[in-house]
Amino acid sequence: MELRRGLGLLTQQFRALLKKNVLLSWRHKRSTFLQLFSFLIFIFLIFLIQKAIQGRYSSTTIYHNVFDPKPFLSPPIPPCEDKFYIKFPCFDSTRIRSIVTRILANNPGRPIPSNKVLKWQSLCLCCLICQFTED
Repeated sequence: MELRRGLGLLTQQFRALLKKNVLLSWRHKRSTFLQLFSFLIFIFLIFLIQKAIQGRYSSTTIYHNVFDPKPFLSPPIPPCEDKFYIKFPCFDSTRIRSIVTRILANNPGRPIPSNKVLKWQSLCLCCLICQFTED
């Protein structure tokens, strides 16, 4: 066999390696089959796992589109009483309410109308005042 140069050498080596690989794959049919079709087996496994997860959570709306959801009601702030598990600061304290009304009434120049007060900001301000004045 004569060695060629350039593009002829490339085609000669390509044909030799292709013939060698065909002979090897013909001798080892089981491993060739596994190499060619293993990706299909793994895709089928992923599909089965996905179907199992969807079957497990079929009663929830995780995998379903809910086009008309039921609205949730937001509960009001619970009253602050002397009970267990009350989280402080408490927002319906009489002390805070009296501080806010005094601030509204004693504004220099004119009293502040109650409709101009942002409730949460005034309550947080009064909570800070209460924390500093309790000492």
